[in-house]
Amino acid sequence: MTGQPAPIKQAAILIIGDEVLNGKIKDTNSQYFADFCFKNGIELRRIGVVPDETEDIVAVLNEYRSRYDFIVTTGGIGPTHDDITYESVAKAFDLPLALNEETVDKMNAIAKHPPNAKSPDSSELKAQLRMAIFPKGPTVVPNFVTDDLWVPVVSIDSQVYIFPGIPALFVKLLEGLKPLIESRIQSSKLCRHFISTTSVESVLAPLLSDIQERYRAQNIKVGSYPHYHDERNTISILGPVENEPAIKEMIKELIEQVDHGKEISAEEEALST
Repeated sequence: MTGQPAPIKQAAILIIGDEVLNGKIKDTNSQYFADFCFKNGIELRRIGVVPDETEDIVAVLNEYRSRYDFIVTTGGIGPTHDDITYESVAKAFDLPLALNEETVDKMNAIAKHPPNAKSPDSSELKAQLRMAIFPKGPTVVPNFVTDDLWVPVVSIDSQVYIFPGIPALFVKLLEGLKPLIESRIQSSKLCRHFISTTSVESVLAPLLSDIQERYRAQNIKVGSYPHYHDERNTISILGPVENEPAIKEMIKELIEQVDHGKEISAEEEALST
């Protein structure tokens, strides 16, 4: 990639780790990323999970690269043998791996147990430095987005961004990255509304199909979500902020046609889930 970075319209996230697939840990990074994309007007198109296997990481990453503008990976950049994200991403881009001295300097300045305090020949030092060995090339950038963390968000082609899997680090680094990418975001900001109703989904289905077809040209999406425990359903309406007048008309129409329909807040809907 040369010239100016591409605009960001669509995104994907790739969760890397056997521990997610075998149920040892619960993935929260994809949910946070989905919320981040929604709030910033980026259309999240894919959420993927792959094991700690190079061929899987390379295959999915290359698929995402051919389709999306903003791709985030999380997990697999620690000091152990199964942390293979950097080498897998390097393979996907056909790039070499190299020790990044700037990252090592950050480690020595910030880390609780800095590399320069260890024996030069120790296995512990080699393990720690694995976290500073990542792809090297003209479009590879280690983005140090917070002053108190030595971990960079490594980006390649201003398209793929490599994050650690630890949720607290992921959240902090993603928010730290935001100022670096927000000028590239060209999607529309979205708004979301909810209607609660006692109408069952079989009754809602033809109504929602009709109203979806009539509002499709304005990029407004409507769906229903059952809440079996209190025998109610929620109708969700999602669309661009600039089409809010049309969304308001849709809400009015739906409330008039469903049983006991009323608009509820996002907080009220969250309490029902």
